[in-house]
Amino acid sequence: MPTIEFFPYGGPNRRSDKPAIEILLKFRSGDMNGLPRKVADIKDLLVSARVLTPDEVFPQQPLPTERMAWYSSLLVQTALLFQRKTGHRVNDFAVTPLPQENCCLAVLEHEHCDVGMTSVKLAFELFTGKLRQLAEPFQMFSKFARDRLLPIETGAIIKAAERRGVQAVHLERLPFKRVDFSDLTSGECIRPNGLLMLGYGEQQHVLDGTYCIDLAEDYTDLFDVGAQQSRSLAESTSEVAALDAAAELLLDRLFPSKLSVRMPIIAITGTNGKTTTSRMVNHIVSMAGYKPGMVCTDGVFLNGQLLDKGDFGARVGHMKVLTSKKVDFAVLETHHRGIVHDGFAFCWCDVAVCLNVTEDHLGELSIDTVEQMAEVKSALPERGRQAVVLNADDLHCSAMLDRVTARQKCLVSMESSRDQLIEKHGGAITNCCVLEVINNQQFFVMYDKELRVPIMAVDSIPATFGGTALFMISNAMHAVAACYLSGVSVETINAAMSSFAASYKSTPGRLNVFDDLPFRIIMDFAHNPDGVRRICEFIDRQEVPGRKLVAFAGDVNRKDETIRRVGRSIAGHFDFYFCKEYLRADGTQPRWVAHILKQGLSRQV
Repeated sequence: MPTIEFFPYGGPNRRSDKPAIEILLKFRSGDMNGLPRKVADIKDLLVSARVLTPDEVFPQQPLPTERMAWYSSLLVQTALLFQRKTGHRVNDFAVTPLPQENCCLAVLEHEHCDVGMTSVKLAFELFTGKLRQLAEPFQMFSKFARDRLLPIETGAIIKAAERRGVQAVHLERLPFKRVDFSDLTSGECIRPNGLLMLGYGEQQHVLDGTYCIDLAEDYTDLFDVGAQQSRSLAESTSEVAALDAAAELLLDRLFPSKLSVRMPIIAITGTNGKTTTSRMVNHIVSMAGYKPGMVCTDGVFLNGQLLDKGDFGARVGHMKVLTSKKVDFAVLETHHRGIVHDGFAFCWCDVAVCLNVTEDHLGELSIDTVEQMAEVKSALPERGRQAVVLNADDLHCSAMLDRVTARQKCLVSMESSRDQLIEKHGGAITNCCVLEVINNQQFFVMYDKELRVPIMAVDSIPATFGGTALFMISNAMHAVAACYLSGVSVETINAAMSSFAASYKSTPGRLNVFDDLPFRIIMDFAHNPDGVRRICEFIDRQEVPGRKLVAFAGDVNRKDETIRRVGRSIAGHFDFYFCKEYLRADGTQPRWVAHILKQGLSRQV
């Protein structure tokens, strides 16, 4: 029998704009034996359980001819049928054969993750013969699903919000529960499954059913008012059209101006430099007069104040910013684990940035190659609407140009000129940020279509250490480009970056230099081959009158070869090497890595 792995996305994700179940069906030789051979084999079971009537069309979409894809498509359409028969308004699915891996990847829309997951489990057990009688299990599933059904008015409001670009978040769906918002609802429930947040930040409103519970309306039924107004427009309006019209009027009342719908979002991904670049962007937009909410590896910050400490670079952390009324601009570091497992907290962002894609975290989450990691990270630039900023010096990043649809496509390069970028990428780009020499100084220069805009000298940015920290220059260029494309003035960008230094306070653990001892200490979080190589290049550019000593560790979660490569990247740059074990905060040591580092180091020294 084939094996199955599946998990839910609670919102937009790398597979779909809608909440979905991702399914991986794995086949071995002989697994197709004993499985359904004809559609009738399954339809007869569905009819006998009264899920279908004999004259209903099933499946609704044609099946592929290839056997593995045929089976997977029929299974997914059966799971979709189970949801639809219980009132859940779902339609979308996709099946992608992966013949080289003997797998099929499927994506199935859901309205409630538990219902979607149970529908897949029920369909799989039916197809593999574990479930001989369907009638009773389907009745139990039906009650379970109907108890979690989205109210029809809430569905109409969500569709109306989508039409006008208002973010709608269901607060009783993964990863939330109604109890999480008891401070808003006072513990009461006006409409089961109807708790909905519309908009972001200060502009957001929370509805319980059709009542806006954050307005001093004494729980006036806004939808009923809208419905009455819409029916007065046309007596013959159908019920569905009337609901849609009422939902539109409700949105008009809550969001009378398009400017009040949302907050700007800059989202940043990459292998190295995400946190530093996020902090740079946060500093710039703060000086531009915004009250930014920032998520990074260090925690969640609302207008400069730490809300939660820890790595929150995924959907739950992003929602802490987007649902806060204390901020009006979102700066969201986005790591690959969040993209793979959680999806996104937004349908689209204003500016998406991808800094680089290098060797790290391979062997995790079914990601074994840098190319597969690039595929994951490209999901963020694909959601950039106003602008996308990509590193032209990284082949994996520049290759993402073909997949992005943003109005402005900006390449950042420390190696190529504007003319070289245009020659290579032609009309695929609208903007670029490059380095040029002006009055014997290296400058950041933005090209905004045909407009040439010098921004600032590299050595006027303290975080670049006089231009010797090349990776900091790259981070700064991406931050500058993202803020420029967000509408921040050149003067503000210049002032902000001129006051941004790499220190334990502003960038903890990222190129922190301590000179108040009899010796100099340089501390950095570099933990993968590319990050270590970059910090070693920086140290090579420093004047060191004495010896250079290094203490370094390898991450216990990395593959042996990646840890060896860290050792090789450090080799030859120091006079003394201390290979240190990596201890977890709780003091446990699940794996010893110092000797693996030594293996990589000794091959090069």
